[in-house]
Amino acid sequence: MKSRGYDPIREWNQMIEDFDYQEQQMIINVHMSLDELENTDYFRLIEVMSARSREDRPKTLWDLADMVDGVGRR
Repeated sequence: MKSRGYDPIREWNQMIEDFDYQEQQMIINVHMSLDELENTDYFRLIEVMSARSREDRPKTLWDLADMVDGVGRR
């Protein structure tokens, strides 16, 4: 079967379904109503839902230095 290449209509439909799926997951997992979800600042909501604890964030060189100083040197 020959590849059809890029199909913008299919990509658009996929994007819409991805967005609907994200809403579905927020309704199920966060217990938001559809009205609450659709009246929420979507980009801010994504930022909040993507936040990580301090332990899960990438470490800096300063964090490494503090860790080494805390363990002690030979």
